[in-house]
Amino acid sequence: MHFWTGVEPASTLRLAARTLLGILAAALLVSCPSVAGAQSLQATPLNWPSLLPAPPVPSSEVKASEETSGSFLKGRFLLGVSSSRALTPDEALGSEWNFSPVIRNTPRRLGWGPSFGLNWFHGHITVPVNGQATKIGEVKVRPVMGGVGYSLGSGRLRTTFGLVGGYAFTDAKVTAALPAGTTASIDIGNAWVVRPNVGLTYALTRRLALIGSVGYVYTNPSITIDVAEENQAPRRISGSFRSDYVNVAVGTAISIF
Repeated sequence: MHFWTGVEPASTLRLAARTLLGILAAALLVSCPSVAGAQSLQATPLNWPSLLPAPPVPSSEVKASEETSGSFLKGRFLLGVSSSRALTPDEALGSEWNFSPVIRNTPRRLGWGPSFGLNWFHGHITVPVNGQATKIGEVKVRPVMGGVGYSLGSGRLRTTFGLVGGYAFTDAKVTAALPAGTTASIDIGNAWVVRPNVGLTYALTRRLALIGSVGYVYTNPSITIDVAEENQAPRRISGSFRSDYVNVAVGTAISIF
């Protein structure tokens, strides 16, 4: 009697074929999900919030913004000449239109800022001689002032309201030819000065501007005038001299530095 200890060859072949078909079917399902009725999911990128700093603003844009809010003029100071007239309340002190230097800061930004000025004054002194008002000499008032101002405007025009104060250096001397037998002398002292002012600046170009101002310069120096006439006793006029004045000026200036 014989016993089989293995698997028949035909059964072995059928088992191998089933295994191969199973492997092929699994591979087909993995590579082609639509065959198995699977749905394809859409890919969506992740939108995480960016923690990186914003790129810096180009320097050219910053400069353009500063120029828009600042002055059309390039320089920081105005140097020029103006024609001015000082209107004084004292009848003994008169003035005419005269030319004087102008040195002041350019109103580069709107709002508050520093201000200074040199409103120099040149006038004549009149006293009674032989019963008539006679111009005997000249007086010069040279104030040096600094303070604050507030600027407003747009484009090429700036309007500045300022209040400055300082010290006025004065000088006076006899310059007129007096009648025969008449002599005179003038002595004047320095004094403190204050000036409220309204100034206009209009830029013609980046370096050239028209300027104008109206201000009230208040200063009250002491003055002594001695007059000696022929056959008369010498006369002395002394006291505080009202040399305060309304100053009106127009001119041109170059923007420097």
